[in-house]
Amino acid sequence: QWTPDWAKNRISGAVKSRPDWCISRQRTWGVPLPAFYTDNGEAILDGGIVRNTAGLVEKHGSNVWFERSADELWALVKPADWKGADAAKKSMDTLDVWIDSGSSSRAVLMRRPELQHCGGQAPADPKNTQQWRAEIYLEGSDQHRGWFQSSLLLSLAGNGAPPYKTVFTHGFMVDADREKISKSKQSQTAYEKPQTSEAYIKKYGADVVRLWVASQDSRADIVVSEERINKVSETYRLLRNTLRYQLSNLYDFDPAKDLIGDAQLTGLDRWILGEFSELERDVIGAYDRYEFHVAYQRISQFAAVELSAIYHDLVKDRLYTEPANSHRRRCTQTALHRMVRALCQMLAPMVAFTTDEAWDFLPGRAADDSVHASDWKPIEFARPDEEKKLWHDLFTLREQILPELEKARQAKLIGKSLEAQLKLGVRNGVTTWIVEHLPALQELLNVSQIRVQHQPAEGAVEHDVRGFPSFEVARADGQKCERCWHYELEVGQNSEHPTLCARCITAVNLISPTTTVPG
Repeated sequence: QWTPDWAKNRISGAVKSRPDWCISRQRTWGVPLPAFYTDNGEAILDGGIVRNTAGLVEKHGSNVWFERSADELWALVKPADWKGADAAKKSMDTLDVWIDSGSSSRAVLMRRPELQHCGGQAPADPKNTQQWRAEIYLEGSDQHRGWFQSSLLLSLAGNGAPPYKTVFTHGFMVDADREKISKSKQSQTAYEKPQTSEAYIKKYGADVVRLWVASQDSRADIVVSEERINKVSETYRLLRNTLRYQLSNLYDFDPAKDLIGDAQLTGLDRWILGEFSELERDVIGAYDRYEFHVAYQRISQFAAVELSAIYHDLVKDRLYTEPANSHRRRCTQTALHRMVRALCQMLAPMVAFTTDEAWDFLPGRAADDSVHASDWKPIEFARPDEEKKLWHDLFTLREQILPELEKARQAKLIGKSLEAQLKLGVRNGVTTWIVEHLPALQELLNVSQIRVQHQPAEGAVEHDVRGFPSFEVARADGQKCERCWHYELEVGQNSEHPTLCARCITAVNLISPTTTVPG
């Protein structure tokens, strides 16, 4: 498999039009060619000498060829049954770098048990490609004439099969002027030098740099600039704060005893888990296609919209004001626990250090567990079509009402949305379904009261789209509860708690008294 698709045509063209390969670049460093020369300059190239030299290099390293004289080397590698002319000098040529690394299928994959698929039995059998073939080769777009091609040709010649299952071709890093970043150009431009990963890691941290890499479409050339990394650093803070919010609200949650089953979860928690399961499917698909920038975009958008702007904001009331062990609070903690675990796992390839840190605070994990050693089992949360339609309609109604709340705020009729009362005009036989779901709608709007009117209120704005009701915004009735900030009629009626609503009084009475420590 060649990713992106055009890479297949490029490697095909490179192989078809391939000129004679240049064996040596005449460098003064590299892996030596194990060749000798006679007095009259004839090359001595023999399989036995090559194998003996390989044994010598395996023991002492490739520099042994340059460290010892021709006479010393010849004495060590000359076959016992040698009948030809003796060597007078050694070759100083080196192997072309791409021929050298192109042999890694035999020199690395087949010789390292940890890289094989055969239970760690080295060396692998060259004929059994399932034992040693690499899952993926990754390099720049210039390597269709280099490493990709040399690896392919050498493996076909020596092993009878390609060395890889997938080849991923990525573009070049270029500067703000779209010039290729290379060592030779470091002193020729006005940009801060050296323009290396270390320089950016020192300034932004490793995870921001990793996230920036993931955010780029690596199939094309990638522009390296402060502006782009700064923008990604803001997304990093969003993702980190998302993990912090979820973990901070699980401080008293024990999944072994507090977990709520799917069928018993509230509608809002079921909605977010349903949306989250779709997110996971999209992210897994993007990872499988090596489209890391798509995974980055999908996760960051979900964190900003579905989580931060909607769910995290709406469930604060449950988490902060409900009794600690209430059903609604435990439902939300169940959803948060499932999501933060999966978020750590889906973000782990991008922000390796942050997710490992967050994982340490995950309730219910093993003490020595790491996110990078965990099994990612996606959340499968199926919702009936009827339930999906209900919540789609509720959110559609919410989008129609929110602008009216904002108009009331600008007109100084209300300040925060909890100061509002919403009056709904319900038309019989069309919108009466809303009456059954008023608590859910009230939570979605974060208003103190919803009053149902069977006829549209006078002066109300008509909203007939999709059969939704008419509505108007008014000041909420009652007084503000100083604990939950909801406006309720019963605030002030309890002599022990004159500033609290009935719900908060119940929650406060359930709180265990604080133990006083002597002294």
